[in-house]
Amino acid sequence: MADLLPGGTHPWHVFDDSKAGHYSQLLLKRCLEDRNPLLVSMEDKYRSRALVESKGVGHLTELYHWSEDVAIDWDNLPDRCVIKTNHWSGDALFIMDNGEEPLANIHRKFRLFSRGDNRYRVIRKWRDQNGKFWPKWRIERTLRWCLRQDFPSSFEWGAANIRPRGIMIEELLTDENRLPNDWKVHVFHGKAGFIQYDIGRMGSHSQSIYTLDGQRIHQENAFWSEQNTPDEIVSILGQDTIDELIHIVERLAEDIDYTRVDMFFSEGKWYFGEFTNYHNSCHPQSTEWEELAGGLWLTDPS
Repeated sequence: MADLLPGGTHPWHVFDDSKAGHYSQLLLKRCLEDRNPLLVSMEDKYRSRALVESKGVGHLTELYHWSEDVAIDWDNLPDRCVIKTNHWSGDALFIMDNGEEPLANIHRKFRLFSRGDNRYRVIRKWRDQNGKFWPKWRIERTLRWCLRQDFPSSFEWGAANIRPRGIMIEELLTDENRLPNDWKVHVFHGKAGFIQYDIGRMGSHSQSIYTLDGQRIHQENAFWSEQNTPDEIVSILGQDTIDELIHIVERLAEDIDYTRVDMFFSEGKWYFGEFTNYHNSCHPQSTEWEELAGGLWLTDPS
């Protein structure tokens, strides 16, 4: 641990001169040196909405509530919504699923002492997908605790400096009564580089990366399992929809050298999810990913 970079919190937060041009090494360099204030605005799940709105592309979820304290009007919440803080992810994100029919792709199994495979809690009739009881007071207590906490890694400067902190309640996106899968586009100098597709986020997570014409990029040592991910995504989205996605994310990311733009495809429309500027807290990815993304980041087409 003695070789950790200043502020580093994980064993991989170290420079490796033999891989200086690799993607994860460039992320480490960003953490250590890049103090572009845009990084903070983009990481802030509340303030980033204004940036997206200013670009005039894609769609935003409806925002039902924002406050700098925990002040939830439970009686007037829609049956389905997402409750989260603007500076955190995971532990303090609650998906409220109280519609007439439960979400189709949430597998509920009584595992009272298990955190499960995902930290997100999908709450239906005040219990999460593992059967744990989450009354209003416990949700509020968790959110209040989260607002008092600094981001876990000060190394990720943009995320660690979000102020003010607050509670967001927003529309829950669905597609045919299912939580939509994650489409994430890595954008370098305003140009899309490749598409990341994640499936099974609430269960058995798999992930692959794809070219802009929808073909899977081979990874010899992928960080996540690629099980059940398709060989191509054109048959899922269609090339026109992929092209629309590329147009949207390039517009959203045009002001920064690199970001990951997370999107959802719901009922035929592309919705903005969030910006991610420190992918997987800079954890090394597959050799193919490292070399491809590193090369794109180092090559400024302007």
